[in-house]
Amino acid sequence: MSSLSSWEKIKASQQRLLKKCLSIPANTPPPQFLPLREITLPSRPFVNQRAIAFSCDGELAIVADDSVYVLVPELPDFLTRRKEREQKALAIAQGRGVPDDDDASSSEGEGEDKGFQSWRINARAQYSEESKHMAVSYPPLDPLINKELFEHFGLPYAPARGTFTKSFAEKSDGSSGEDDEDDDEDMDDDDDDDDDDDDDGDDILGGNGFGLSNGRFRTDRPFGAGYGPITGTGSTMNHVVSVAWSPSGLGVNRRPILAVLTSAGVVGMYGDGPGLESSGTRPNEYMLPRRTLSSWMVLWGVGERLMVPGQQSEISENIQGIAWAKLIAPGQALLATINDVREVAIVSVQSLTVGVGGPTDHFVWVVREVARFKAEGPHPKGDMWDPGWAPTGTSFGLNWSPWVEEEGCWTCLLSVIDRNHVGFRRISIKTPWPKGEDPDIEVGLSDSGGQCLNLSTDAFVEFEDAIWRNGNAMKCRGLIATPFHLKEFEVQISPKVNYEVDPHEPKDCGTLYSDDAVDVPSDNPITDLVIHPPNMADPPPSPLYTFIRMSATSTDNDWYGTNVPVPEDSPHPVPQWVQHIRQKLQVSIPAHMYLKLGYGGGADDDGSGLSENDDDAPDDDDAIDPNLMDDDDDDDDDSGAESATAAVTTTTDVPQGHEIHPHRFRLYGLALAPGGSITAVLASHHSTHLPERGGWHTVKSTITFGHLPRRRRLGPHPPSSSSPSSLTTEARLLHHLYAAGPPVPSITHHLPPPPDLVTLAARFDALFAPAAERGGARSACEGEAHHTFGTCATSGLALQAPGTTRSCGACGRKAMGLGVLAEKVKGVGGLVGGREDGVCVACGGKFLG
Repeated sequence: MSSLSSWEKIKASQQRLLKKCLSIPANTPPPQFLPLREITLPSRPFVNQRAIAFSCDGELAIVADDSVYVLVPELPDFLTRRKEREQKALAIAQGRGVPDDDDASSSEGEGEDKGFQSWRINARAQYSEESKHMAVSYPPLDPLINKELFEHFGLPYAPARGTFTKSFAEKSDGSSGEDDEDDDEDMDDDDDDDDDDDDDGDDILGGNGFGLSNGRFRTDRPFGAGYGPITGTGSTMNHVVSVAWSPSGLGVNRRPILAVLTSAGVVGMYGDGPGLESSGTRPNEYMLPRRTLSSWMVLWGVGERLMVPGQQSEISENIQGIAWAKLIAPGQALLATINDVREVAIVSVQSLTVGVGGPTDHFVWVVREVARFKAEGPHPKGDMWDPGWAPTGTSFGLNWSPWVEEEGCWTCLLSVIDRNHVGFRRISIKTPWPKGEDPDIEVGLSDSGGQCLNLSTDAFVEFEDAIWRNGNAMKCRGLIATPFHLKEFEVQISPKVNYEVDPHEPKDCGTLYSDDAVDVPSDNPITDLVIHPPNMADPPPSPLYTFIRMSATSTDNDWYGTNVPVPEDSPHPVPQWVQHIRQKLQVSIPAHMYLKLGYGGGADDDGSGLSENDDDAPDDDDAIDPNLMDDDDDDDDDSGAESATAAVTTTTDVPQGHEIHPHRFRLYGLALAPGGSITAVLASHHSTHLPERGGWHTVKSTITFGHLPRRRRLGPHPPSSSSPSSLTTEARLLHHLYAAGPPVPSITHHLPPPPDLVTLAARFDALFAPAAERGGARSACEGEAHHTFGTCATSGLALQAPGTTRSCGACGRKAMGLGVLAEKVKGVGGLVGGREDGVCVACGGKFLG
């Protein structure tokens, strides 16, 4: 009777919810932004850590097994809403009343009810609508994608077809490669008959737009990279190892590009292709057009057979770690790579728009290796047959500190992890760094600091994004994950210090084993760590961090840790994703019920223990333990019923009072959004007692978010190192929507554009003073019809020709391309050509296409 009463209560609650949904009034305003809800992905990464990353604009990159997911945020249309409010206020002031909301047309259809539209928007979640799933591991990247990098410098493209085959033959069996060279000539003749353009390298993209090999480069035979016994002979499974977003301003439309490192030792750069449209449809009238990733392609690559100009190593190089330097200038960046022989290479990366406004307008990548050094610590490599030997390799050993601006140069530190040692190499760039030219870079001959400590596999370093002054000394802080323990460090960037350490054995410095007397023993490694932006007005005594460990179970209390103080007015003492996982872990049920109802279905388990997508999930009438079922498929219905009865009888042998926790989680990565108030964790759900069932189609992972409560008042905001000037417009908008960030000028409220964006618009003001040609939000002609037009956000000119404008992805304003503006202001030297095609002059946001 009690169960029937509970069912009636649930049914009545569902009916009330349905009635509430159907009775939404038509004039109910839709929410201004989409909520951050859990997202399920139909894959799971092979790597166990650092598998998720935020870009400077709020995009998410998630590592899968042999692919990468990229999720883009969807921003609200504040400008349209503000115009509607202004029109209503003006109508009321003029006594014309308020226009009927039902008369306004909807982007989804004129006959659609706004109440339904509002409910549909509220049911959606951020990051759930538009995504890109890229297979990045196979087929291998075609070496011709780097040909344009050499053409920019006027250099011959050395990695020819026969070179790779010969290089492979020499490395694998020590032969001269003459026979292979003859084979290549035969293959060349065949290719010339099939495709005359092959020698010219016109088919750089391999016919699929992603720069993939199409069989013309002997991909039928194995090829390797580096000096490893396996990777030097043939490629590995080629799963994704790590992803890293570049700083802002490097790619097309000043958007970041994504570096993807695979286990084959190659780094592919992915981003928007030049001249391709990246804007999609408008989901509704209160949201900006979605930014699609259909224009994404392979831009260039590093490692394996992919050479770059100035490379100081063999063609075949196995890359084992990557790291982008912090922001230097728009269109300029430094990339650090490390190979399997502990050589660190510094690669200069620049993007140029050549011939702005002319017929030769095109986007150019300028990539060159500018420095290389050997990264070896004081401890010898060791022999695997030694009693004290332990593996210490890591793919996350590189990281850059913040830049320090000194007289005539910028200086930072690059951390490099070796066997039981973390070294900090000082790197300086002389200023200014002219666009299109190689940087004048100076790399220290030895480390400027270091620390010996016990390091296991997959150790990593994370810097605090702040510079602290102690007298004349400029220092930075950070944390080292060993990865079983956290070690804090502080190192001086400027002025230069002398750090010398003689070669010695790990047992001499006491780092051969972990000191359990100091470190709390743990067999659950730290998989990811983020350091929150500090309050520069009230510096904390140590970096504020949040970390996660690999496994989260009901018996582990240390899978999550933080030292961030909780605000007194915060409704959430812990992030929402921590609360979500803890609630799942605390669920306990009787053991006999767990076996009977089939709890713990693995990745498809929805919390009730049964999977909606699992074809093998038992029905309510015969829910039994699948491991106790008879495997004989030829049994008839009667024998099956007897087997089911026997299985249920067997489960009664379990003590009735014994309870178990059916859920556990594997945590793969933790990411911190720009601004420091939004976190995202990547995890997978598993059973604690039953093995996972199903194949690849049942493998899933989830992204769960956490954020601070939104500040609705325009009061003061706590200062941090992530000042508004250091964040992009898109990042500041997300920081405002989902965290404690301040409103964004020119988007959420009226405010003049930033001073650095006024110059170009002011020049147009001097040229086109007549009000008939230029106006505010709208322009009108002088004729009797008084036709109205939209205005260009850059110049203020009327938008009269279709197909010549681009939309800002942050504020939604339209602007003419610089090529169109150059035609309109012909003869005015330096007005447009002196400024590269950059960001929206109204808000500083990035264009969609």
